[in-house]
Amino acid sequence: MISKPPGLPFAVVFSAAAAVVLIWASYPYWYGIEMFLFTIPVGGLLLAYWAVRMVWAERKGTLEGSRSRRWIIPWFIAGGVMLALITDAPFWIRFTISEPSMEAYAKAVAENPDREEPCQWVGLYYVCDGGQHLDIDTREMVPGSAEFSAQDWFLHDNKGFLWLPSGEPVETIDDHYRYLKDRWYGYEGWDNW
Repeated sequence: MISKPPGLPFAVVFSAAAAVVLIWASYPYWYGIEMFLFTIPVGGLLLAYWAVRMVWAERKGTLEGSRSRRWIIPWFIAGGVMLALITDAPFWIRFTISEPSMEAYAKAVAENPDREEPCQWVGLYYVCDGGQHLDIDTREMVPGSAEFSAQDWFLHDNKGFLWLPSGEPVETIDDHYRYLKDRWYGYEGWDNW
């Protein structure tokens, strides 16, 4: 077995690792440090395994033949992930699919500002803490606004979305905003570290 190039099981494991990176890149602000700390050891181990199998297959002479193109599979996957990260495709695909549901959720928050919305799936995001946005300058809640966090299954961080009917959010030393489109902003705040 080790004398053959890596096959389908390796491609599945490599694809699963790539999927984790793409999921973490599908939030308004990436899980950058987490992606780096995950990619280096996991990618390093997978690359070392791939290299050992390829060198051993070359030495045993089993690299030639119709299956010899297996060596290129991880490079296609890695190239696809890099292209997706460069174009920010994971976020825009997930956001575009989720936008109608998130807009309905934001309108529900805006119509009933005294009630905090429970955690629930809204589109492809698991959102929590739906409430109105606090304007830092006036120290008042912005009427018609909605702010909610987007939770990851394994990591807790203060990232989410802001739906603002007019104006722009004020950035602070802890809170950063990214304009998305129309009334939508992504936010990243202090996460109590």
